[in-house]
Amino acid sequence: MSTLKLLIEQLRQQVLHAPSSVFEHGRNQHPLLAVHPDAAAVLATLADEREASYPARDALANALLSMHRTTKTPFWSSVLAVAFFPMLSRLRNRIVGDVVPRDELDQLVLASFWSALSEIPVTGRGSDRLPMRLRQRTQRLVFQSLRHEREQQHPSLDDDQRGDELERVIGARVDRSNFEDRVELAHLLERAAADGVPRASLEVLAATTLRSELLRNYVTRVGPIDVEESERLYERLKRQRTRVVQRLRSIATGKTLPN
Repeated sequence: MSTLKLLIEQLRQQVLHAPSSVFEHGRNQHPLLAVHPDAAAVLATLADEREASYPARDALANALLSMHRTTKTPFWSSVLAVAFFPMLSRLRNRIVGDVVPRDELDQLVLASFWSALSEIPVTGRGSDRLPMRLRQRTQRLVFQSLRHEREQQHPSLDDDQRGDELERVIGARVDRSNFEDRVELAHLLERAAADGVPRASLEVLAATTLRSELLRNYVTRVGPIDVEESERLYERLKRQRTRVVQRLRSIATGKTLPN
């Protein structure tokens, strides 16, 4: 089972076994939800792919999006993710390449869908092609992330101005088969710890350089289960890692970084 399918199945079980009061609140708030007895009925309606049912499905999806945006309850975004799994799966299967590992790509597709839910306007109209807009926005976010990841792996000259060149020199340029390079970096990390660099920050760099662990894998291993929180942690650790690399270079060269 793919990582994406596994994640969606976990969300499906959470939705189907959520307290009934969560869905009842939605039924009381939105008339389109009131005609459905539970979340399973909503998912069954949205799974109907007949062309004639599209307007009703579009309106129901808008109702779910409205509940997600007004209540900020993860339940409604989970219902939407389960309902739109076929779309997410098709998008995922279209992507080829080795910019990120397959399991990370599955997580990226779902994280991009979460982001799209936060960005798509809620119009309040009965039918406004929400599935199409969600698909387009999710796809755009996925490919933006992949382009950014590719630029990180193959930085241009401008990356030096953003600090990425520093990370590339100490990280990606380290010959991971060279034992002496690893020892030298390990000693540098020890000096940084003695110099007051937080050990949590050094652990991130050690994991992604000495142990050759991808940052997304590291976040998955130590971070929160919630996909949106996990993505925010990934971005925060990426910036933190660049700052640590700058600090390490200053230690290695004997220079002092400005505060």
